[in-house]
Amino acid sequence: MSANLGINTNEVLSVQSGQNPVYSGGNGIANGALATRTVAGQPIGEFYGYKVAGIFQQDQTSGPQPTAKAGDFQYVDVNHDGVIDTRDRVVLGNPNPKYNYGINTNFTYKQFDFELDMQGVADVSIYNANIAYRYGNENFTQDFYTHRWHGAGTSNTYPSVNVGSNANAAPNSFYVESGAYFRVRNAQLGYTFPSEGLKKIGIQKLRVFANAQNALNIFGYKGFNPEVGNSGNVLGQGLDANVYPLYATYNFGVNLTF
Repeated sequence: MSANLGINTNEVLSVQSGQNPVYSGGNGIANGALATRTVAGQPIGEFYGYKVAGIFQQDQTSGPQPTAKAGDFQYVDVNHDGVIDTRDRVVLGNPNPKYNYGINTNFTYKQFDFELDMQGVADVSIYNANIAYRYGNENFTQDFYTHRWHGAGTSNTYPSVNVGSNANAAPNSFYVESGAYFRVRNAQLGYTFPSEGLKKIGIQKLRVFANAQNALNIFGYKGFNPEVGNSGNVLGQGLDANVYPLYATYNFGVNLTF
């Protein structure tokens, strides 16, 4: 049996723009807005946006968000100036896993052999851009549609579907979720037949096995797959823009030696 644990800390030492942050994570994500920020002294590609305080239960005509409609996000006025604008944005999460771990074990008992390979990450965030992508398309997940705001008092967490507007698609804390997961990447059970009887028919060794890859995945993320990656953009790590689900594979096989 073997195990490993990796602890990742990263800090940007400098950026080409000097003290000015580098924003990324656009290209349709969050209605074209930029959902990540990279600045000297902080981890690369942090999620950056508005902190959600709740959902407006009625249309607004005054206050920090005078144009907000019932069912829209209510944002925190971070600097207490009475206006919600870009100066109210804050760090929402870190897409770089702090912990990576793995466990591998294999053993034999009489004619049986067993191998198990497990892996996971912890203390990491994902930006679930899948939800923001759906605005204007009327194509929402079952979870979102079931818990959506659809009248006063129906939800103070999920906004309305608001298909005619992108008002709720700005980068904000609602779309940031935990990306922690535990996965059994490979499990294999084999049985080797006793050689005495096999040699009589010209067989030196006969082993049968069953193998399962990605058969168990434990995570709380509402998307399909918490292993998101960066889609080729190192400043856009952890942005889930329609990542394919992870599939399980099951195999049965025979090892035969004459």
